[in-house]
Amino acid sequence: MASDIGHQVASRILQLRQAQKMTQEQLAECANIDASVISRIERESRTNIRLDTLNKIVEALGTNYEAMFSFTNSDCVRERIQSKLDLIKDDDTLSTIEKLIDLLTASKK
Repeated sequence: MASDIGHQVASRILQLRQAQKMTQEQLAECANIDASVISRIERESRTNIRLDTLNKIVEALGTNYEAMFSFTNSDCVRERIQSKLDLIKDDDTLSTIEKLIDLLTASKK
């Protein structure tokens, strides 16, 4: 189970980093940690991430712990959708998605 959560966190860091179009080096610089740490985490050769390191990564990604721990492989559809929405930073795209949701919910009434 521990390796499963390690895999999920590593995968989520990669997703969030790529969504921001950041390289490992850029993330490391923003987090004030060595780029090899980011590389080892994402490759899952380091699954025991220190809390202070995780906190630096979360802050450098401009996200929060709720978004960090919203995994896309959840059994719950709502959680998977939220996880993917957390990757979108563009307000115009989010507004379009909101309008689509409004249309879908209006059609169910």
